[in-house]
Amino acid sequence: MDITCLEETLNKFLEQHKYLIILDDIWTPEAFDEMSRVLIHNDKGSILIITTRECDVAALASRGHILTLEALPEDKGWDLFCKKAFPRDTNHECPVELKSWFEQIVSKCKGLPLVIVLVGSLVRVREKTMEEWRIINGQLSWELNNNSRLDQISNVLHLSFIYLPTHLKSCFLYCSLFPEDHLPKRKELVRLWIAEGFIEGRGESTLEEVAEGYLKELIDRNMLQLVERNSFGRMKEFRMHDILHKLAVDLCKKNRFGVTYEDNCGGSLEMDGHRLVMHKLNKGVQQSLSSIHQLRTFIALDSSMLSPTLLPLLCKESRDMTVLELSGLPIEKIPDATGDLFNLRHLGLRNTKVKMLPKSVEKLSNLLILDLSRSDIHELPSGIVKLKKLRHLLAEKTIDPYWRGLQCCRGVRVPNGLGNLINL
Repeated sequence: MDITCLEETLNKFLEQHKYLIILDDIWTPEAFDEMSRVLIHNDKGSILIITTRECDVAALASRGHILTLEALPEDKGWDLFCKKAFPRDTNHECPVELKSWFEQIVSKCKGLPLVIVLVGSLVRVREKTMEEWRIINGQLSWELNNNSRLDQISNVLHLSFIYLPTHLKSCFLYCSLFPEDHLPKRKELVRLWIAEGFIEGRGESTLEEVAEGYLKELIDRNMLQLVERNSFGRMKEFRMHDILHKLAVDLCKKNRFGVTYEDNCGGSLEMDGHRLVMHKLNKGVQQSLSSIHQLRTFIALDSSMLSPTLLPLLCKESRDMTVLELSGLPIEKIPDATGDLFNLRHLGLRNTKVKMLPKSVEKLSNLLILDLSRSDIHELPSGIVKLKKLRHLLAEKTIDPYWRGLQCCRGVRVPNGLGNLINL
C-alpha cells in the first residue's frame, strides 16, 4: 500500500486500542510531525515516548514532560567502565597498579555512557600492563578516529553533523579549530562568525542577534556545552566536549575546512584549507608554512615570541585574508602592506604593543571588526572614519585589570567624523 493507505490503516487500528509507542532517535521535527498524523488521541490513556538529541524535537513531543539525561557522575562512570573492562572479575575490580592510568582515560569520557562503554570494551581486549595503557592514554585521540571498535561514537557524531542545518555546520567546525581547553566567549565567536560570512540577515534582527541564535541552536543540539552565563543571564563561555572535539577535528580535515598548528607537532605544516589557527608559535614557523597564499583566516592563540617577518609575509602572500587575529602577540608595528588586504573583515590587535596604525588602514573598506583594546594605541588615525562598514571598534585601555577603583581604564582619542560610521 502507499503511504496514505498505510497511515489510514494504522490510524484505524490505533483508534481502538490503548497503546504505548516508543520511537528511538528522532532527528528532525519533520519526522515527528509525519508520525504524529497517525497517532490518534483516543482518550484511552495511550502514551508516546521518544528519544532525541534535538531540543526542538523534544519540545514538540513533550507537552511539558522532558527528561534531560545528564552525564554520569564520576563514581557511576567508573563503575560502568569497570563492568565493561573487567567482565570476568566477579567484583569488576581494576588492578591497583593500573588504576591511575584508567582513571585518566575515563575522565576523558566526561560521563558519556556510550563513550565509557566503548572505551571499556577496548580495554577488555588489550594487554593489562602499565606500558600498554600509558601508550593508549596518549593515543586515545587516534583510537577514537581509527579503531573499528569505536565506530559507534564516530557514527553518532557523523549523524549529529549531517543533521545540522547548513547554516550551523561551518559554525560548529569553526569551534573545533580552537584547543580542547579553550573557552571561547560569546562576543568573540559572534564577531568571528560575522567576519567569516557565516551569518545571514534575518528580518530586522542584527547579525549579532542572529549569530547568538546560532550559538543557542548548537547548545540545544548538544554540539556545544554552555559553561557560564554573565550577570544578566546571557550566554558567556562555551566548550566542546573533549571526545566530540577530537572527532570534529577529523571532520575539519576531511572537509578541508581548516587546520591547526602546534609547535610540538614537528615537521612542516601542509596547508589544506583556508583557515589556520596557531595553538603554539615559534620564530621559524613561517618556514613550515606551505601554500600560504591560500590563507583566508589566520588566528594566533599563543603569546610567545613571533618572528618579525611572519606578519609582513602574511600581508604580502595572503592577499585574500578575511580574518587576521593577532591579539596578545608581542608585535609593535603593523606593516603598511596590511592596507592591501582588500577583503579583510576582522583585525584583532588586542593586548599588543602596537602604538599606531599605518595610514594604509583607511583602504580596508570591508573591515567589520577592529579590536585595539588593551593595546598601546592612544589615538585613532583620521582615516578610520572612512571605514563605512565598521561594526565593532574596541579601543579601551585597562589600567587596573582587578577593577579596584573608578579609574580602572581609559579610552583613546578619536578623530572628527567618527559619527559618520553609521554601522558602528
